[in-house]
Amino acid sequence: MDSWRYSMWAYVKRSDGRTEEREFPAGVYIEIGDILEDGAVVIDLPYSDDIDDDAEAMVLYDD
Repeated sequence: MDSWRYSMWAYVKRSDGRTEEREFPAGVYIEIGDILEDGAVVIDLPYSDDIDDDAEAMVLYDD
């Protein structure tokens, strides 16, 4: 499965206090607590049920 090609979903809290779910394009990396360009704050990152906890890392760095 090419998971890096799929979009990412996040729950954000807007500056007016409302929360909403937003979709982000593939390749965008966000974390809980990030402040977006419009001032919204990322409050949750729901993960899909098809993520395999035992999956190998896509890229490994060796120093």
